[in-house]
Amino acid sequence: MWKVLALLAGVIGSPAAAAGVCDFGTPHPDAPDGLQQFAFMVGNYRIESRIWQGEAFSEGYLEAEWNARWGLGGAVIIDEWFGEQFGPDIPPVHGVNVRAYDPETNLWNISWQSTSGATVALEARQGDDGVMRLWQVYPEATFESFIYFEIYDDTHWARFEGLVLEDGTHQNRFRRDAFQVPCEG
Repeated sequence: MWKVLALLAGVIGSPAAAAGVCDFGTPHPDAPDGLQQFAFMVGNYRIESRIWQGEAFSEGYLEAEWNARWGLGGAVIIDEWFGEQFGPDIPPVHGVNVRAYDPETNLWNISWQSTSGATVALEARQGDDGVMRLWQVYPEATFESFIYFEIYDDTHWARFEGLVLEDGTHQNRFRRDAFQVPCEG
């Protein structure tokens, strides 16, 4: 599958080519309530990334467009990442997540495929504090990391990731702010 995605990367190009998704679908009427936990990301978003610099995050730079919609008849959330091209010899990375909620375990099962050839499986759970946290289950991670989302309003959310150090403290690595953009159609 990744070879097909890699071929499409050459055709799709930059995030601008992916803009304009206007039919986001709807959740299935019989879907469990938990399916709404990732609903904040349904829509079109411009991603500005920041790198942790020891004391604070860097200035933001445009990294990608991230579009999400209800899929498989409203039973899952499908989100697509269309990365920017940062140089003539650096192809953009595009990818897709499928997010499926299991009401019996209150867990999200997430599968990521990208044009870089990466295949990653994650699980996620929304905590009692309302924060959605993710962890990698495949391939087995060589270090402990953290990923979580913060939702600011209906048009802005952020994804944070970093490392868990040996003493249990968290060290930030990236912050990706998502700003909603209108659909074009």
